[in-house]
Amino acid sequence: MEFLHKEDEYKKSLLNAQFVQQGLLPKKRHLKRVFTSSFVMYRPKDFISGDFYWLGRKNQYRYLVVGDCTGHGISAALSAVLALNLFEYTIMNKGLAHTDQILSEIDKRYTESFTGTHSDSFDNPWIDLSLVRIDDETGSIQFSSANRKMLHVRSGSFANIYKGTGYPIGGWQIQDKRIFQTVEIDFMHGDRIYLGSDGFQDQFGGPSDKKYGSDNLHDLLIANSSLPFDEQLERLTDELEMWKGKLEQTDDICIVGIEL
Repeated sequence: MEFLHKEDEYKKSLLNAQFVQQGLLPKKRHLKRVFTSSFVMYRPKDFISGDFYWLGRKNQYRYLVVGDCTGHGISAALSAVLALNLFEYTIMNKGLAHTDQILSEIDKRYTESFTGTHSDSFDNPWIDLSLVRIDDETGSIQFSSANRKMLHVRSGSFANIYKGTGYPIGGWQIQDKRIFQTVEIDFMHGDRIYLGSDGFQDQFGGPSDKKYGSDNLHDLLIANSSLPFDEQLERLTDELEMWKGKLEQTDDICIVGIEL
């Protein structure tokens, strides 16, 4: 009985943590104010998630971040909360505007958060993430990432995948200071951008019980990119459920799509 009581208390604590974490993520109304046409697929593996998304508007720029913290569960969720606060501070308060500089600052502050604990450990937490800055005055996108990609689709026919820097935020660092690459591209009205964690593509399932794969995910997003965003989300959800079948969800999942 004591074990069952402790298990019940643990579940209650997780539900409370879920409530707090979801309160820190951007609300749907906030998302619609910054990106009128958009969707978010946010599915924690358990109650709380190491995946997160952040968005904001500063001067003529709009920003979107999608991140994936190490693992899942409580430790990953705490890292996600830290990351949300770091982006809020770095962009909205400190006022950094260039995506490479933003990620360098995030990397520095995130790493400093663990200095004195396991600063020389291979097990230090890390974050894979993508960051885009949309400049509506110049019609341009600035993109930087830590080990993640961006899918850019135009008119349902042209699609390009952009890669950023091949190492994460945090983790075990060989370099004293990491340099994050920046990609700048022009956009047209109606272009669509997709950022995500690796949770969907890493989901096991299908007839051979294998991972869904990034190529299949990109093909799925491109094939449905001309649909309204609520229908795109429905297609993604249906595909995920069909693929995993009776298997458990493999990892936290977060995918965000926006129209420019």
